Amino acid sequence: MFEGESVRLRSLELSDVPLIMKHWNNINLRKELGPVVPHSSNEREMWVRQTWKEREQRTAFVFAIETRKDRYFLGHCALKNVRWINRSAIVSIAIYNKSDRGKGYGTDALKVLLRVGFDFLNLHRIALNVFHTNKQALHVYEKIGFKKVGELRETDFVDGKYVNDVIMDMLEEDYRQLYHTKLAKNCLRG
Repeated sequence: MFEGESVRLRSLELSDVPLIMKHWNNINLRKELGPVVPHSSNEREMWVRQTWKEREQRTAFVFAIETRKDRYFLGHCALKNVRWINRSAIVSIAIYNKSDRGKGYGTDALKVLLRVGFDFLNLHRIALNVFHTNKQALHVYEKIGFKKVGELRETDFVDGKYVNDVIMDMLEEDYRQLYHTKLAKNCLRG
């Protein structure tokens, strides 16, 4: 289990399925994550089981996000498409309930996930894709230190129109400069 300032990342459990289903089929969340069609509890249960297999095979590491204070379930985040020769992965995150967004949970979870990727898994590059229409997510990713490296035009058909897919990444060197320098300064103050 990995902890940040306000969140904890842990393995998904079958007992999380009812918590996942509480918001999973919300149309706005479905539009962000795709595909838009609803999912059943059985499908989500199979997905949780699949995350365990992927972790065992070391192709993806998917975590439940919960608050540290009261273990309130917020959503999930992942390092997926892990390519060990290239030391790269794709990051994804979803805070399910709209009322839990804008409170810093996603930012904290991503910082913890970057620490897992760079400090524990020895990755060199972590990338992500986000729709150009998701301004809140773009702001968070830039604030954390991801850099825009490209944009694929009209990749997805969402809510009656095509949207672009923004590609962002962070290299190990960027991470170390941003986060280890801050840690070192904090240690010197202590």
